[in-house]
Amino acid sequence: MRQKKVLLPQSADFIFHEKVRRFWFFQKDRSLGHLSFDSLNPSSLFILRVAVFCALFISLARLFMLTVVNGEKYRSLAEENRVRLVTIEAARGKIFDRNGKLMADSLTNYFLKKGENVLSISYEQAQDLEKSGLAHEDFEGGLGKIFRSVTREYLLGSAAAHILGYTTGVGEEGAGRLGIEASYDNFLKGQAGKKLIEVDANERKVSILGSIDPEAGRDLTLTIDATLQKIVYEVLKKHAERVGSGGTVILQNPSSGEVLALVSYPSFDPTDISRFLESSNQPFFNRAVSGIYPPGSIFKIISALSALESGKITGETEIEDVGEFELGGVRFSNWYYNQYGGRDGILKVDRAIARSNDIYFYRISEKVGLDGLRKMAIKFGFGQKSGIDLPEESLGLVPDEVWKKSTLGAPWYLGDTLHFSIGQGFMLVTPIQINSMTSYMASGKLTRPYLVSKIGSPPAGRGEFEIGSKIIGEKLVSEENYKLVREGMRKACQTGGTGWPFFDAAYSVGCKTGTAEKSLGNPHAWFTAFVPFDDPKISITVIIEEGGEGSGVAGPVAKEILDWWFGNR
Repeated sequence: MRQKKVLLPQSADFIFHEKVRRFWFFQKDRSLGHLSFDSLNPSSLFILRVAVFCALFISLARLFMLTVVNGEKYRSLAEENRVRLVTIEAARGKIFDRNGKLMADSLTNYFLKKGENVLSISYEQAQDLEKSGLAHEDFEGGLGKIFRSVTREYLLGSAAAHILGYTTGVGEEGAGRLGIEASYDNFLKGQAGKKLIEVDANERKVSILGSIDPEAGRDLTLTIDATLQKIVYEVLKKHAERVGSGGTVILQNPSSGEVLALVSYPSFDPTDISRFLESSNQPFFNRAVSGIYPPGSIFKIISALSALESGKITGETEIEDVGEFELGGVRFSNWYYNQYGGRDGILKVDRAIARSNDIYFYRISEKVGLDGLRKMAIKFGFGQKSGIDLPEESLGLVPDEVWKKSTLGAPWYLGDTLHFSIGQGFMLVTPIQINSMTSYMASGKLTRPYLVSKIGSPPAGRGEFEIGSKIIGEKLVSEENYKLVREGMRKACQTGGTGWPFFDAAYSVGCKTGTAEKSLGNPHAWFTAFVPFDDPKISITVIIEEGGEGSGVAGPVAKEILDWWFGNR
């Protein structure tokens, strides 16, 4: 009787060894050559078993990290590869002049991109490509993907650059720089739109999951007359280039504070600022509100009012022009004596203003003193911001004994007061401060100068509001003294005064010239005026840096502008 063969259970070690043998040593041309399974000793088998176990453990650990620990992260990444959030840039608000003339606008530009190639296309072409499915803003088609970019257009270019400013960046990162673009950025920039789109693995659109339309910024209306602004820029540029210098011109409605034109030169192109970044002549510097200069003889308006208000002099007080005198070893003289060897004789306050006589103002400052001069200057807004709605306005400087001691480590002398009274020495002003003072002499009102008169409603909702004039002060001096100084300004632009460019003007003018000396270089040339004298509609202030004599350099700038204004406005 045949004995039945009994199959014994195979051990785990045997099964493991058998699988390894079949997998690893099946072919003799492997890297192990002719090594046979039977030739492995127990030590080698143990090492091999440990290596396989370690590899399996590492694989399982990695799988655990990917699916459990970082599972949410990678699921999110996978979802983001499928869903796109697209930002739709909002157009900035438009800016108009006082007559509704467009000064700044936003333009949407379209581009077709395929790989490294970018082609500018029109809106109509973009629409055609989207309809045909060849390209789209939301996904890439056969011809590529469409992109849009919003750029700013400034219709007056460099002529209004310091008023309007410029913008940098795009979308939500875009921001206004300088001028109105910076001051009213929150109103102008609008609200970007959003679009959530689903795409497949080939970046083709599957569906639009949701969208929010962009909201354009709010429109602004300025007090500026765009045509006048352009004329002023061209006139200033011509005269400044003739003397090889910079300068500024401000025109204002003296009764309301509305700025009708404001130009600083050199200027820049707000659509291509990169060309001006390395310029040494400070084209981005707004000289009208940020520039500080000694006021020269224009400050004699304040000195005259201070002396009259103090009661130290009256309209009948007479002082003789002696040409020159000495004080503490320092020579004090009059410009007329220095240039021509002449003297103006006996002067009252109105003629002293008309002739800009230094001797007269030296003598009255001895009577009034530093404190009286400073108080009047501060009352008229010097040493403080005017409040104009432009960024980076300077304070200027109204010095005193404490300032000089702390800054220069020296005491204040009587000679410092004399220099102060004629706008020399340490006194510093901005052109907008001088124009505000001139506007007061025109209207009897000290107003806050401003540029934006209306902020439009947002696209969805109500909220339009107008910005009116703000009177800072009235009746700062008595009516009698006010009229005395005004009369001096009238005579300054009549025959015998210093404002000779206006001697033959077809309109009546109140003016004051200034030649501001400084330690190095030519003096700054100042001229400030209001017209018509009896019913002022406009005040103007001009400064040409290192231009020389105020009447001969800044005066002709004002004359050319005011001639145009009377002929066209």
